[in-house]
Amino acid sequence: MILLSIGFSKDNKEFYDRLNELCQYFKEKGVNIALCENKVSNMNYIKCVLKETEKDIKVFDSFSEMFYIYVSNLIYEYIVNYYDSISIEKIIKNNYDFLSNEDAEIIKEKCIMALNGTGIFTQDGIQLIINRKNTILKLIEEYLDENKELIIDGFITFRLRNFSNDLKNIVEKITEEYIIEKEYSEFIKLLKYFVDIQESKYEVVNVIIQKDGNYLIYDKQYKNITSDFFEDFSSDIKIDATIHDMLISALITFAPQNIVIHGVENSKSQETIETIKNIFSDRLKICSGCEICKSINNIILT
Repeated sequence: MILLSIGFSKDNKEFYDRLNELCQYFKEKGVNIALCENKVSNMNYIKCVLKETEKDIKVFDSFSEMFYIYVSNLIYEYIVNYYDSISIEKIIKNNYDFLSNEDAEIIKEKCIMALNGTGIFTQDGIQLIINRKNTILKLIEEYLDENKELIIDGFITFRLRNFSNDLKNIVEKITEEYIIEKEYSEFIKLLKYFVDIQESKYEVVNVIIQKDGNYLIYDKQYKNITSDFFEDFSSDIKIDATIHDMLISALITFAPQNIVIHGVENSKSQETIETIKNIFSDRLKICSGCEICKSINNIILT
């Protein structure tokens, strides 16, 4: 009893191996499914054949939905890795010819990982990718529900021809994110270099983040130097969009040899903390529980 026949015009070894793993799983459940390969013209076929015994058929029926969902996911991943990857390469080449070969390859891999659900992406990007994947999976599942033979090339040509714009949008989002990340990384490197060549104005700077998110700055002897520290940047320290930038600017300008952040859990801007980590790396310590940290939420330091 033929459960499935899939036709390939491209390499299908990985697909065969993973489908074989599924058959081994069913064998452990007492269901005998064999894989057969044959070639017709330029097409390679993989067939899943169920042993026609009452027991095998009965047990398979209880697992059939899982079988076809798994196979649908294999087909989806195959399409992404062997077909979408080529389309992605063309989209990048035609629309982002200013990218280096290295950057283009990195973006291509990020796109493939994203489509396979293994990448990191923004909220907007993930929704677009999930919608596309779910729609394609549904089309594959519906097709297999009505047909036991699927030829990959034909399925893509006739069932997935309307998904090219979605793929372009995904490539566009991932490319934009990559460019922004790279520019940010290069900017951080420049700031790190600037800090390294600066003469340190302080041996130690203690950054105390109070319960309300305000910053207090103490020196090595725990003397309050907040006013002096921010004097050239603002005379009125308030919790707003600029206070975090002012802290980073002051730290870069004074380039302390060591920075200790107390009360990090009170921070109103995790992005600021991450930026300070990236710029100062080994110079930075996040305090996890000194006397100052314990007192932050109980008193206002002066």
